[in-house]
Amino acid sequence: VVTSNQNDTVHAFTLGLVKYGDTSLISACYTLEYGLQSYMLKGILTKGKKKVSKSLFEPLNLLEFQAPKNSENRLSYIKEAKLHYTYSSIPYDLNKKALIFFLSEVLHQVFREEQEPNPPLYHFVKKNLIWLDTQNKLGLFHIKMMLDLTEFIGFYPNMSNSEAPFFDLQAGCGSFIKPVTPFIEEPMKSYWTSILGTAFDKIGNIQLIKEQKTEMLRNIITYFELHLQQFKPPKSTEILNEIFKTP
Repeated sequence: VVTSNQNDTVHAFTLGLVKYGDTSLISACYTLEYGLQSYMLKGILTKGKKKVSKSLFEPLNLLEFQAPKNSENRLSYIKEAKLHYTYSSIPYDLNKKALIFFLSEVLHQVFREEQEPNPPLYHFVKKNLIWLDTQNKLGLFHIKMMLDLTEFIGFYPNMSNSEAPFFDLQAGCGSFIKPVTPFIEEPMKSYWTSILGTAFDKIGNIQLIKEQKTEMLRNIITYFELHLQQFKPPKSTEILNEIFKTP
């Protein structure tokens, strides 16, 4: 483990925890300064008062802490941490918590392939998490966020043929001929185009029924699988079901 006299301020959102030994955890974080990093939370599971609480490392919490950059094959310690932004609704809303858990799985897979620091991507995720915290309805938040995320990682859908009746998920563009690869057709194709062309704060204007949300998300997950080598569908189908209960 790295020992360092440096006290670098790190801004991060948390992605997941893995147990290490009987009393410690390793936290995966995406940081503004260093990109994807893992940190040792030594003794965090022991009883008694600790400087760093496990609750700080709930999925997609926005944190600020002191830690040096990991050196090759070694983890830094986080000795002190605090919330950079305190959520007002997410911890108390079961649907939002389910959605956050789902998105943390998606983002963790994305960042395994995009490990370097990317400040615009970091700020995109941070801004949208804070926006979600202020909203009353989930709507199509997860769908819009996943589609917009592709702009930062290199496979944003090409909508130059937006009037085409099919969207070829493999080619990432509209098609006037029915593709042999996975594709979206009407009426879902029109919703796909509308979601891409709608600003985040207007996404509530697009209404999909539960079955359409399910199909749209299935299409997006397929799109990620086709364009990100290691991507696998998030494991928890019950989490997605929880999301879709919300209109």
